[in-house]
Amino acid sequence: MEMSVELQGVEESFENMARLVAAEEKAVKECLEWLLRAMINYVKVNGPWIDRTSNLRNSISGNIKAMQEWPADTDPKILKAKVRELEDPVIDISGDDYTAVLSAGMEYAIYLETGEGGFWVLQGAIDAFSPYINQFFKDFLAVEKLDLQQIASVQYAKHYSL
Repeated sequence: MEMSVELQGVEESFENMARLVAAEEKAVKECLEWLLRAMINYVKVNGPWIDRTSNLRNSISGNIKAMQEWPADTDPKILKAKVRELEDPVIDISGDDYTAVLSAGMEYAIYLETGEGGFWVLQGAIDAFSPYINQFFKDFLAVEKLDLQQIASVQYAKHYSL
């Protein structure tokens, strides 16, 4: 006795699944971009420091390719010209891994963040948005907190060639 089996709709199911995966990947990327824009805006509006040159606020970035560290004596015109580029989120996507970074580009930002004055540069935005990230994306995203004291020590040693 010979049997013949034919599966119908398999190709259509695979095509639908591929469209679903592509839509999910696009949604994750767009969500990360929205989060970065919102966090950048939060820092610029709520940052508790006095920014005499606007350099610190203008250096806040979500663009992983354009971010860099700027010396304290950077001409404010340079950073003002880069604001749009720095605020435009660029996310590193490698397979299923998405890396988004919020950064402050001025070399002194780490010292404000870790100093005794009660100022925050990025941590306030991270703290404000972490509950939402944890609530809505607990299985997809994680907020990584850095050891800022260690980073500041290394930066200090590099700066003074210790």
